[in-house]
Amino acid sequence: MIKAISIYLMVIAICFFCCVANAQKGFRVEISVGPTLADSKELFSYTLQGHVCYLWSLSDVVNLGASTGVVTFLGEGSNGDGSKGWFSSIPDVFMPLAVASNFNISKSIYAGIDLGYALNANYIGDNDGGFFNDSNGGFYMRPSMAYRLKEKLALVLSYTSIAEDNYNSAALNIGLNFRF
Repeated sequence: MIKAISIYLMVIAICFFCCVANAQKGFRVEISVGPTLADSKELFSYTLQGHVCYLWSLSDVVNLGASTGVVTFLGEGSNGDGSKGWFSSIPDVFMPLAVASNFNISKSIYAGIDLGYALNANYIGDNDGGFFNDSNGGFYMRPSMAYRLKEKLALVLSYTSIAEDNYNSAALNIGLNFRF
C-alpha cells in the first residue's frame, strides 16, 4: 500500500513541477464542496474536492490537458456498526487521473469535462498485491460550467460521478478555480 501511494505521489509531484516550469500559463487549482447524490447519499452527506490541472490552449476556444486531485465523501452517515453522526462514517477518498478539457463559450463563461479513472484510496494496495481491481476505483466523469469572476478566478459548478461495479458515487459541487 505504501509503495502504491508513494508512486502516485511521485507522479503528482513530477506533473506539478513540469507545470510550474512550463510558464505556469495553464496551471489551475480548484476547491469545491457540495451534497452527495446517487448511491453515495445513503452513506455520506457532502463532498470536499481539490483538483489540480494543466491545460494547453489548442485554439481560442478549446483547451486540453491533464487533471488529478482528491474527491472525499464525508459527513453524517452510518458505519457498518449502525452508529450515526457527523464524521462518524469512514470517508470515501478517491484520487482521479483524467484528461481535462475546457471550451470557452464567451469571455466570462466556459464549460469543461474531465474523463478518466478514479482510484479509491481506501482500497489501494489490497492484500493480493494488485493495484487495479473491481473494488478500488471506477470510471470518473466531471462535467463543469464556470463563470470568470476575475481574470484568474472563476466560480465553478460541477457534477462528479465515479461509477464502480454496482455502486455510483456522485456529487454536485460549487467551488473556486484559481489560474496561475
